[in-house]
Amino acid sequence: MNEKAKILVVDDVETVRRLLKMGLSRSFEVIDAGSGEEALAMLGEVRPAAILLDVEMHPGMDGFETCRRIRANEEFAQVPIVFVSAREEIEDRLAGYEAGGEDYVVKPFSAPELVAKLQRLIDSTAERGRLNGLARDASCAAMTAMQSMSEMGALLEVVKQLGTAAAVLELADAMVAGVALYGLDACVQVRVPMGGVTRCRGGEASPLEVSVMDHLVSMGRLVQFKARMVINYPVVSLLVRDMPLEDEDRCGRLRDHLTMLVETADVHAGALAALALARSRDDEIVRLALSMTEVLGEVDKAQRDNQVSSRIALENVRQRVDAAYVSMMLTTTQENMLNRALDDGVEELLNSQADISDLQNRLSQMVADLRRVAGGESA
Repeated sequence: MNEKAKILVVDDVETVRRLLKMGLSRSFEVIDAGSGEEALAMLGEVRPAAILLDVEMHPGMDGFETCRRIRANEEFAQVPIVFVSAREEIEDRLAGYEAGGEDYVVKPFSAPELVAKLQRLIDSTAERGRLNGLARDASCAAMTAMQSMSEMGALLEVVKQLGTAAAVLELADAMVAGVALYGLDACVQVRVPMGGVTRCRGGEASPLEVSVMDHLVSMGRLVQFKARMVINYPVVSLLVRDMPLEDEDRCGRLRDHLTMLVETADVHAGALAALALARSRDDEIVRLALSMTEVLGEVDKAQRDNQVSSRIALENVRQRVDAAYVSMMLTTTQENMLNRALDDGVEELLNSQADISDLQNRLSQMVADLRRVAGGESA
């Protein structure tokens, strides 16, 4: 049996810790701590796979400070931390993001939902560790390449990569990789009708990163606060976390280059969305054409069967009338009169069918053409 992952629950209220243990113990091994100081002292022994951290704890340090100290310890810097709080303002979420948290859960919460969030973060962290190893190797190669090309050359290379992206996810990853060519860490969000994505250097963005990006979209076209810079276009948004503030000239060039990259990605994302919509409409047209072909084919067959049935019915009427003459004891004159009336009626009915025969033939030809175009039969 697989060993359960360890979860460290940090809350100053014992009742809350007990409730969390009850809700999580079926899926995880739960260890609890009553303060941030106690949690820091336990890290080396417990070595948790994830940490649930209360924001407001008394006395002592709060959850944000505890998170910052955990992140300062290189050994536990990558352990996913989920803040738990009764406060849900965006300022609190941003504070959690700034402190280094991966998610922010508002009390009261659902235990199954919390289990799912923790499991997803644990799995994502493991995958991110693998990707970070690959990223470090790639970063070395990228930095070597960066030394041999100008910033403008890097810009042109990224624009080329963006232009070849065939899907939204590929476009977002190309954007993140392109920004990494400048030695910068970024998060990219692409919003299109067929489904948006938020991607970071490690791959899929954490729930807290998605929440922050959703909030930053409402800001202006270009906003910079300290080392972080946000560039917003209608479809694409870019968050750069580590602008080189010590080099003002390079900062200015990067703002120009990154704005051009976001604009290019925005145009291409719009084109991908339009192409997806066109394909969807084409599929719907084909579906309707096939359905119409089927219905018209049934109408054509029914009308031709009806014509044959009508002729057979007329012949049957003629035979029954001839048989009735014998029992009716009609004179020859009377029989002739009835025959003429019957012949006139039959001729009128056949003439009316002949009038629509051309339309019937055209309908049959149209059905055959539709089936040939749809691949139903060869030309």
